[in-house]
Amino acid sequence: MSAVRIAFDNPLGPIGALKGKEGQRGMGHYLLRQVHHCTKKTGEPYQKLALEDATGNVAGIVWPQFLEHARTLTLDRPVRVIASVRSFNHELQLHVERVSTLASQEVASVTALLRPDDNGHAAVKPALQRLGELEAALPAPLDGFLREVLLDSRVLPGLLSCRASVNHHHAFKGGLIAHSTAMLTQSKKLTQGIVPDDPWSPYLTQLGYLLHDLGKLLSVGADARAAHGLVVPHELLTIELLAPHLAWLDKRSGELAWGLRYILSHLATPQRDRGVSKLAAAEVVVMLDQLSAATHNQRDLNHLLNHDGRVMRSGKVHAFRRG
Repeated sequence: MSAVRIAFDNPLGPIGALKGKEGQRGMGHYLLRQVHHCTKKTGEPYQKLALEDATGNVAGIVWPQFLEHARTLTLDRPVRVIASVRSFNHELQLHVERVSTLASQEVASVTALLRPDDNGHAAVKPALQRLGELEAALPAPLDGFLREVLLDSRVLPGLLSCRASVNHHHAFKGGLIAHSTAMLTQSKKLTQGIVPDDPWSPYLTQLGYLLHDLGKLLSVGADARAAHGLVVPHELLTIELLAPHLAWLDKRSGELAWGLRYILSHLATPQRDRGVSKLAAAEVVVMLDQLSAATHNQRDLNHLLNHDGRVMRSGKVHAFRRG
């Protein structure tokens, strides 16, 4: 127990800060990406873990004498490791003594564990910053709700790679998170201006905007549309994905859960059938969803005139002469 306590009192910190800490022993929270089962030359088994956070990645080595302390692990889940920092072939490693999966409430920030692909689209990194700002700003129990959603095994693996569409707006890897965070600040400010006496609607708007296209993880994907991805609208898939997490929120605040359900159901209703919304947050989400798509597409006057059936000269707009 004392050894574990010492590790807890000496946090290793983020992966990007491990350099220069060779020989230090402590505790760290990271995302488990892979587990490789290996064998030493002596025939003894050991594990090599691929650990990651927003600042980098590192290999975690679980030698034979510590395998019993490597509890049942699940990929793409946050883990607590107690380890020593070592260097091997000029590469840092963590020699892991204990590793266990963290419960969602033990994770201080999911965003701090998420690392965009080094070769990914430039829009993903600022999108993650916006997501982190929202995660830090949400009050309880909405912060816990978002944490549960982000750590969902159906959500986290594709969160940074999924496209927002196949051929329309944000149709690049990571387009979904870029689109879904683009208007988070505006959504809060607009809702505060419309219903200034409602402290919860601005946060519901932000969550509704962030999550309104989540079903595209199941239908659009990163590279190719999923099989049967067009069978039902992605809005219904969003509600399906969020159902267990809305049930989690129900136990803490039924009012907030029903508010989010209303926003999602409003978005899932065809535009011609929506009518007047009973919640300002729902209208704001609809408007900003459309604005985000328009901003990305940048359909300016040249675009308009270039599609009116006439050929433009030199790609420029020319003034019409009167008379």
